Amino acid sequence: MPDQLELDGLNELLAALVEERLNIVTSVRKLRDTRRQKGTFVLGDGAASGTRFAMVQHQIEIVEALIASKMREAG
Repeated sequence: MPDQLELDGLNELLAALVEERLNIVTSVRKLRDTRRQKGTFVLGDGAASGTRFAMVQHQIEIVEALIASKMREAG
C-alpha cells in the first residue's frame, strides 16, 4: 500500500507541475496581449519567465522518470 500512496503522490505532483507550466504560459500570453493593446509591447516581454518555465519542465521530466521507475518496479 505505501507504494501505491507514493505513486499517487507523484501523480498529484505531476499534475500540479503541469498546471504550473500552463499558468506560466497563460501569464506570459496575458502580459503580451495587454502590452500589445496598450501599445507598450517590446520584444522580450515575458522572457524572464523562461527560466521558471525551464525549471518546471525539468521538474516534470524528473517526476515522470520517477513514476516510470515505480511502474517498472510494480510491474
